[in-house]
Amino acid sequence: MDKTPRVFDTEAIGSFDRGNGVQTRLFCSRERCGAEVTTGTTTLPVGRSVALHSHNCDEQIVILQGHAEAEFRGERHPIGPMEVAYIPEGEVHCFHNVGDETVVMLFIYAAGEVTRTFAGSGETVRHLSEKDLAQPKAG
Repeated sequence: MDKTPRVFDTEAIGSFDRGNGVQTRLFCSRERCGAEVTTGTTTLPVGRSVALHSHNCDEQIVILQGHAEAEFRGERHPIGPMEVAYIPEGEVHCFHNVGDETVVMLFIYAAGEVTRTFAGSGETVRHLSEKDLAQPKAG
């Protein structure tokens, strides 16, 4: 992929429906920009969570709006606007919207190609593939 400076407008970015009301917008990745990082936002509606999972790379999450809890190592940690969670590669984690407004999270993955391994099933899926759901279907 040619690494050319560019601007992606809102329409070009689009949105990926991850089920359960969770939406993800991909900014850049290896496939999209030739980047060796993957960035975008995920929105979690009130009361929603994503399933426990891990990634093939380090991750940083910046909360842009709302109040969440980051879950890892069996504990939940409050996180609010302009606060950052760092999750090392392979660390099982998830985020829960515990506030009264939609949570908007900026994600930064330290890889151009990202995978997600669901803790419940052990299944590994490509980031934002059709199987990359907020709450994967059993079986």
